[in-house]
Amino acid sequence: MMQKTSKANATSHPGSFSTKWKVALSFCMLLLTFSHLYAKDKYYNYLKNGISFSIPIDWKTIADESLPGKGYYYSAESTAKKTTGLFNLVTINNVENPVKSLLVQQKHMKEEVLYQEAGIEFTELENCSFGSMDATKVNYESIVKGIKISGTIYCFNCSEKTYLLFFQTGLKDQKNNAKVFRMIELTFACR
Repeated sequence: MMQKTSKANATSHPGSFSTKWKVALSFCMLLLTFSHLYAKDKYYNYLKNGISFSIPIDWKTIADESLPGKGYYYSAESTAKKTTGLFNLVTINNVENPVKSLLVQQKHMKEEVLYQEAGIEFTELENCSFGSMDATKVNYESIVKGIKISGTIYCFNCSEKTYLLFFQTGLKDQKNNAKVFRMIELTFACR
């Protein structure tokens, strides 16, 4: 007898399950659409000089300029309150040896006033990958304006150019900045 009642209840409202399913599906589609639109607004897609990458919109571009006859320089920093985070990109308009380029960069940073008071320490150079590209990297640590910072510089060749990418963060912001740095790496492309 219970089976007949269950069948009767299930068939007494034909299409009710189907209508509820359609409403739920429509609601989910609407949520996905809005979340997709919102997510687009959270990132800026940089596309210039044969390179592209994504960076959060709460990171402010502080330099985006040509280096006449040599290449291009881009720099951005986190604007969130009491946070650190710096990304620099140097494009050199010819193919250079990544190891030599990193050694020259280390020399320049050691001479920079910003790092002279506290000093700056570099790790050994190591082969790695940056996204899908073979690269060489070096890590460093220093103190800038009383904040202990760490950074990584990657260097690689792509499309007849040399790229130096700097990722720098204060130690207390490493986790948040690591997400941003990983996003830049995963979206970085050169042509």
